[in-house]
Parts: sequence; C-alpha cells; structure tokens
Amino acid sequence: MFLEQGYEAANMSEIVRRAGGSLTTLYNQFGDKKGIFLATLDESLSEITHAMEVESQSHAPARDGLTRIGIQFVSQLTRPDSLETYRLIVGLARQFPDVAKSFSEKGPDKVRAALASYLMDREEAGEISAENPTQLASLFLDMVRMGLQSRALLDSDFRPTQEEVEATVSRAVDIFLNGVATRPL
Repeated sequence: MFLEQGYEAANMSEIVRRAGGSLTTLYNQFGDKKGIFLATLDESLSEITHAMEVESQSHAPARDGLTRIGIQFVSQLTRPDSLETYRLIVGLARQFPDVAKSFSEKGPDKVRAALASYLMDREEAGEISAENPTQLASLFLDMVRMGLQSRALLDSDFRPTQEEVEATVSRAVDIFLNGVATRPL
C-alpha cells in the first residue's frame, strides 16, 4: 500500500481493511503508521539482504562469486518494487531521518558488510588484496548498480534486460579484479 499510494496518502483504516484484523491490534503491534511502514520495509530488505548474505558466504572463486553477487544485486535493485521503495525512502529521508537510517542499516550497510566479509575470505585464499574491504565492497556495489539503477529510477519505462545486467556486471568484475590483483602494479 505504501508503494502504491506513498507514505502520506496511506491511512491506517485502509491498511486494516487490506490486512484484516482491527485497528486496535494494528496499533498494539506496530504503534503507528510509521511502525507499520518500518515493519514492511524490514521484510522487503530482508529478502534482498538474505540472498546476498548467502551468496557472500559461498567461498566461490572471486570472479564467479562477484559475478553472481553483482547480477543478483542489480537484478534485485532494478525490480519495480525495489525502485519504488528507494524513491519512497529518498522522499521521506528529510522528514523521517530515522526511517532513512533504518533503511541504510538494514539494507545497504548489511549488503556491504556481507560483501566485505566475502572479500576478506578471498584475500585469505590469496586471490585478491583486500585492504579496506568495506570501502572495496562499496566501490564494487556502486560500479554494478549505479548506471542501471539510476536509469531505471529516472525512466519508468526502462527495465534492464538480463543481457544488460550481465554485461554491466562482467565489465565491473573485470575492472574490480584488476584493481585488487595481488600482483604489484
């Protein structure tokens, strides 16, 4: 409902009507509309982060793992519901900074931490040099998502094809692995 109508337009009575139950139960469980929104956001983010965390623990060789992680990440972020969620969060960030902070902690920060852990694992395996793995994770995630997600956010008719996602991720993986190679420059 929040994605359809936006945060401000969503009302508790309509939420109760769609979800069933009573207004009293809803208030007891979530406190207010913001509490319901945060619970909905948590559920949405856990789908994305869980899949990324599982893949990041795979111990797959760097090229294979980064490719799968990148494709999964971009595919998740360019889904229509993910794009709407992102737009909504950006729109609410000034009015509700705690919502934006919660989004960041439970979404981007969690994904970044999972990828940083994977990069440290690949460093321990001798595949890459991962000095400052959190920064490297941010750089990789930005490389794979930025162009396609930005286009999809700004052009509601644009949806990247699987081929576009794979090509973007493949190029980013090549550049990234060249930058973290264990050989001296």
